[in-house]
Amino acid sequence: MQIRWGDMDVLGHVNNARYFTFSESARLAYRDANFPADALPEHQDLILARTGCDFIRQLKHPDNLDLGCRVVKLGRSSIVFEVGMFLEDREELVALSEAITVWFDYAGQTTVPVPDALRSALLDFEPLLEA
Repeated sequence: MQIRWGDMDVLGHVNNARYFTFSESARLAYRDANFPADALPEHQDLILARTGCDFIRQLKHPDNLDLGCRVVKLGRSSIVFEVGMFLEDREELVALSEAITVWFDYAGQTTVPVPDALRSALLDFEPLLEA
């Protein structure tokens, strides 16, 4: 992901709110690549319950980021994601974010259990995941 000039603030570094957008992009890419869409109930998906970020190093234009996303905890209805943000082509961590999401029925406007098909797919993909 390329840092854009508009991502920076008056202090000359990337504004802290942008890190949450970077994290969201990584979570959505993970979801699109690893959730078995054809096996999931209609009108159900993730909803964000809580997010946080540890800011380790400043970013500036024209830095480029590599984003890594993984599921670190799988609950009855919750999925906790961790996103590592690294300077491109280096192993230098610049930020680490966590997002607690819950599986949500948008038609019924209520939290529901993570579907079995998704739970199985995540446990297969994340061998160290604690369910």
